Amino acid sequence: MDTRASGYSPTIRKRALARRLVELRQGLHLTTTEVQRRLGWSPTKLNWLEKAKWIEPVTDQVVDLCELYGLDGADREALIALAREARQRGWWSKYTDVFSSELPGFEAGASLIRTFETAFIPGLLQVPAYIELITRAAGITDPAEAARHRDARVQRQQILTRSGGPCRLHAVIDENAIARITDPAIRRDQLGHLVKISKRRSVDVQILPAAAGVYPVSSEVFIYLSYPDPADRDIVYLETAIDDRMLEEPDELDRYRLKFDKLRAAALSPDDTRTYLQQNG
Repeated sequence: MDTRASGYSPTIRKRALARRLVELRQGLHLTTTEVQRRLGWSPTKLNWLEKAKWIEPVTDQVVDLCELYGLDGADREALIALAREARQRGWWSKYTDVFSSELPGFEAGASLIRTFETAFIPGLLQVPAYIELITRAAGITDPAEAARHRDARVQRQQILTRSGGPCRLHAVIDENAIARITDPAIRRDQLGHLVKISKRRSVDVQILPAAAGVYPVSSEVFIYLSYPDPADRDIVYLETAIDDRMLEEPDELDRYRLKFDKLRAAALSPDDTRTYLQQNG
């Protein structure tokens, strides 16, 4: 699948800034302790910058680092501009009560997303009625709060239809996720949407049927995000009952690419999946 199309995301700029700061420090053979001592910073400030975990604006701190690292001219201006872009707030920042991580920000900058789901329809493919169903199941019964969750999750899906190049999506979904939709109207609506959106050139949907037997790999759900800039390393996002994890080491990425390829090979083809969905909707 082509991975060139992409969208703008301050989250990706934040990650790029962190990577550049690490490169500059390591290029001068400085440790984090040495930088913190020279600048009189607390032990955590540089770590938060280099791990892209900061929340408040950091332009002043980046200027201080430019001075220490001897960065000037166009390189200095480019780094400061990157810091300004990184501190902008994406639409998802208004929904911290809905999203437990910056996943929507990482999705917004992605050019290709590969996802595997076992119990639910992937978030990028959920219709409003299905979102409301699983929101209620999660214990959110207040109408206003439920509507807020629905609206945020629908807005997240706009990366698939954005002008200037939609994000490409390849989803492998366990048949069990379909079987769990017992409401006939919601089932018909959700499966009809999967049929419709899978006809887009940028979206592939495959059902992994129960008849395929046990999983060819571990059954954990994951989202694999790829980016158009080679400098932006791919990410594997794992959501667990305890926390959310982002994996980006080369061996981890290789392992999950292989997992997805095995799951894709075991699943129904995109054409056979559309037939399945039409017959079971």
